[in-house]
Amino acid sequence: MQADIWGRAEAMEFIERGPEFGRLRTALQECAEAQGGIVLVEAGVGCGKTETLSWVGERVGDIGALLLTATGSRTTSGQPLGLLRQFLDAPALPAELAAPLAEMLDDGDAPRAARRLTTALHDVAHRRPVVVCVDDLQHADSASVQCLLHLGRHSSRARILVVFARSLGPASQDPHLDTEFLRQPTLRRIRLAPLSPAGVAELPAVGGDPPGREQAHEFHEITGGNPLLLRALVEELRSATDRLATTVLRPAPDGPFSQAVRACLRRGGGAMWRVAKALAILGAPASAEVSGALAGTTQVATAQGLGALAAAGLIEDDRLRRAARTALLDCLDATEQGALHRRAATILRHEGAPAARTARHLLAARNASDPWAVGVLREAAEEVLSRDRARRAVAYLELAAEQCRDPAVRAEVQVRLAEVSWRLDPSAAEQHCLGEPLAALAVGDLPESSMASLGRQLRAHGRLDAAREVFDRLRKRTDPRAEWVEHVESDVPFPWSDDPRPRAPAADPAERLEAAERLLRVSGLTDVTLFPIVTAARLLIARDRPSVAEAHCRDFLAESIRRAAPGWAAVFASACAEAALGQGRLPDAEGYARQAMEAMPEHTGSLYLGGPLAGLVSVYTAMGDYEAAARQVNRPVTKALYSSLHGLAYLRARGRFHLATDRARAALADFLHVAWLAHAWRVDQPFLIPWRTDVAEALLRLDETERARRLVVEQLRLCGPGGGRVRGTALRLRAMTVDVAERPELLTQAVEALRRSEDPLELARTLEALAESYRARAEPARAATLQSRVWHLTRDCGARPRYRAVAHAYADLLTASTAAPTTGDTNLSESEKRVAALAACGYSNRGISEELFITVSTVEQHLTRVYRKLDIKNRRELPSHLRTGLHRV
Repeated sequence: MQADIWGRAEAMEFIERGPEFGRLRTALQECAEAQGGIVLVEAGVGCGKTETLSWVGERVGDIGALLLTATGSRTTSGQPLGLLRQFLDAPALPAELAAPLAEMLDDGDAPRAARRLTTALHDVAHRRPVVVCVDDLQHADSASVQCLLHLGRHSSRARILVVFARSLGPASQDPHLDTEFLRQPTLRRIRLAPLSPAGVAELPAVGGDPPGREQAHEFHEITGGNPLLLRALVEELRSATDRLATTVLRPAPDGPFSQAVRACLRRGGGAMWRVAKALAILGAPASAEVSGALAGTTQVATAQGLGALAAAGLIEDDRLRRAARTALLDCLDATEQGALHRRAATILRHEGAPAARTARHLLAARNASDPWAVGVLREAAEEVLSRDRARRAVAYLELAAEQCRDPAVRAEVQVRLAEVSWRLDPSAAEQHCLGEPLAALAVGDLPESSMASLGRQLRAHGRLDAAREVFDRLRKRTDPRAEWVEHVESDVPFPWSDDPRPRAPAADPAERLEAAERLLRVSGLTDVTLFPIVTAARLLIARDRPSVAEAHCRDFLAESIRRAAPGWAAVFASACAEAALGQGRLPDAEGYARQAMEAMPEHTGSLYLGGPLAGLVSVYTAMGDYEAAARQVNRPVTKALYSSLHGLAYLRARGRFHLATDRARAALADFLHVAWLAHAWRVDQPFLIPWRTDVAEALLRLDETERARRLVVEQLRLCGPGGGRVRGTALRLRAMTVDVAERPELLTQAVEALRRSEDPLELARTLEALAESYRARAEPARAATLQSRVWHLTRDCGARPRYRAVAHAYADLLTASTAAPTTGDTNLSESEKRVAALAACGYSNRGISEELFITVSTVEQHLTRVYRKLDIKNRRELPSHLRTGLHRV
């Protein structure tokens, strides 16, 4: 900032001082008229009392007065009559006054000195007025003060004015002196307050222009309107390289502003300094009792210190202003701050303060060694969690776990810490689960109250073996009729079972689906309900109700974002991606999957990352964007992922990618790995992990039809009569294992099953297989009709139709047109017929160019010739045998 910010910086203290200076001006005039007396100017530290005395001194010449000045000092406060000795240094001291003053000071007797001073100054006042200005009265020696008060008391009819100035603070609160002032009949008391925001706005800023309202408010927010601090802040900004309009008003740690704050506090006296330190450590508003206890001051000194801070503008809303607090804390070393924070925690606990307030100081001190500290930290974590301050709760629990000496309590805290950490980072939650809680479980130190939570979290992280051990131990130590046992037995998406064989679904799954939907409707989102909610949503997705699951998960996702819980957001965004993929809405699924990935910390090594990553691979594979899918497949993942439940989803997604890119053996390896893990972990569920159809599809690509047939038949048996998507997929693959003549019947059953689901992509695959079967039976018109529907379903989902299917459709259209030609149709070339067929299908010119690998200009030329040969005007008039077959749904 190059320009002079305040052209009238010396006049800063005179803004909003009109009434005060008016009273001083009146006092000077009355002094000239032999109506003297005493004026007491009081102000907070830095609020302009010295400048006010200077203003008085500059105007004594208007009345032709003699000016005598003195300033109190801590170094001379113990010297009797030390203040009065400064009068001898007055530059215009008359000779007739100098000798009596010197003689009086040498006498040393205070009462006699007071009388002699009064007599000497009265002699001078007969010839000219006398004005005595004394600054920093609070540091003056008592003998000098008594002499001056005696002078003022006997000057009501003389041309003598005594002007005192003192800072408001503990050092100025001498009760005897205040009583003496009250006894003065001619006393005028003037108090200088800090500037208001409106007063700050009057100050010239850059180039002499007043600051805007917002800028003035910011200045006042930092300084409290204290003129000394304002001047220091301006000086700091003046030395900045940028101009004020672009400078962030954040004082430097050891800049002019911070130094001025510390100087103000030091000048206010020891009690003011200690009270200010206490307020800085406490941060939040505190009672005078708490502040005094932390400062180590008496009740009177505490009140005086608080009053002095308020008078200097350093207190706002019963707390030290933020900038002043920062300036003060910056000068305290870490050891002193830690000791004060620990003492503050002890005092606040004794006063019955909320646990979160006490815990804040324990955290700042990094000390929870007192017996009560861990309990306060745990209670405080729950308090701040109720306000969705998860990061602070994690900090409290981490300190509690770090310094707790009881192994059982420490393990219990770690389990709770893992629950809370899910809100922020599943990877951190995973690390908390795998450490001390499992070690405490092994030696029997983990309380039963924490076992169920630990087991649920381990299962959510995919650590099934560890989760099973936890639940097995809990079963042995708990009544089998307990409520949690029933919950675990019915848990989803992987029902607990000790039976290694795959289980068929319950006879009536509708009841479980209804219970899952009801859970989503009535449950609030908490650390405890997170996993049941996600479990219920994934059950609905697996059982052909993805739209219902997505609607609820979308609401929970919005709530997670609003409550600043990125870990929860990753969980629900991943579930939304799975649901959108199940409905064939590929762009939406991609968006959700990316959102889930972005919500996870970049450095995370969490096993939970396998879920969102699998979602992205599946979406890009379904879209036909194999380059994007390959980039996700090639991302490095932790080896532990393949030994966790989330690894199943990732392996399935990678296998589908291999299958789509004609790497059937690589796909088979991934699918068989899934099968092995599902058996080993006893989570083989046909609806949730349909690995049999995955393996069968890979085997069919490798011409191992019989092995594929056995797997598909077993899948159909396990599915039972219900199940739309899973059963439809199994029926489609079953059709591929029979003779071509038998396929339409099975494929028609598959289509009927898929109509009960919400998966248009799987329906498109089945319709394409049915079109292929009609093509093999020499029914091109029916094949073309089905292929048209496949095109539209695929395009609506956001996927690219496969080139092979497009080529088959061309052949179907050509065959159909040859069987039922129309007038002019035979004049079309093969290229023109292909372009016309796609145009009848609803493709745009650019879409036709992409499918046929020709330019848009060539497409336009072909269509122009087609319209001319068929004597039509646009594509809507294309022959009915093309358009009808392609657009019938």
